[in-house]
Amino acid sequence: MKSKGLVSVIMNCHNGEAFLKEAIESVVKQKYKKWELIFWDNNSKDASEQIFKSFKDKRLKYYFRKKKVSLYESRNSAIKKAKGEFIAFLDQDDIWFPNKLSLQIKKFSDPNVGLVYGKFFKINENSFFRKKQLITAGKLPEGYITKDLLKDYKVGLLTIMLRKKFLNKAKIFKTQYNFLADLDFVLRFSLKYKFAGVQEVVGIYRQHENQMQEKYFKEKSVQFSAWYKELISKNMFGGKKNLGVFEEWERFYSNLILVKTERGFSVLLKIMKYPNNINKIKLFLLLLLPETITKKIISLT
Repeated sequence: MKSKGLVSVIMNCHNGEAFLKEAIESVVKQKYKKWELIFWDNNSKDASEQIFKSFKDKRLKYYFRKKKVSLYESRNSAIKKAKGEFIAFLDQDDIWFPNKLSLQIKKFSDPNVGLVYGKFFKINENSFFRKKQLITAGKLPEGYITKDLLKDYKVGLLTIMLRKKFLNKAKIFKTQYNFLADLDFVLRFSLKYKFAGVQEVVGIYRQHENQMQEKYFKEKSVQFSAWYKELISKNMFGGKKNLGVFEEWERFYSNLILVKTERGFSVLLKIMKYPNNINKIKLFLLLLLPETITKKIISLT
């Protein structure tokens, strides 16, 4: 398959049988037909392999990792197998709409565009409220948009497509930040390359309690704190004054560890000193209500 115009779709999987068929079908049903699916099975023990191989399409390529490694190490490995001119990502539990690739490929007619992204829905069927949420109702910023991303980061990995020749072939994602490596990559990439936005909804991000982000909040909090400190120390985005959104995220996750592990009156006092915003309300509810209830009403991602 010739690489010009080819989109290499990266799908990493570890025990993804619950939603995998829908995810693969959403790639197969794309209106844009020049793609390959690099399916990286990260030592699954369930029926993921059987589900994948039930699709009879030569564009679907299967790779199996005998020893499980981190998600972003897997993504870096899968990208090395890609033959396309462009790279796109879809996780095992997410869905693309049929026009996703066809809408985005047009944006690369501008040779300076390195990344195209789009709008998406976040769905959480277990939530009492906001089961289906549109991420970014307003117009997506385009161009050299680092400042926009620092003020309001709304880029979903499932929506992005990259021009492969602009990538650092050795290491795309930093594996030490396994819970936020795509965030780190997109911000760094934005310092060099032009972004384009598809002003339509191109997919669905499915949120559920088995996701890595939901299960390992403590590890994510520690990583986020280390990442935030690195950004400040390297001054790559103009220092702390430009990192207000991420300063708040770091503050929230640091307090989340206390709420989840210590509780007690001292934690309550600390939350009372927290800036007045929605995260303060979340922390109060997480501290005071049973987990069976907070799981249904509070999103941590």
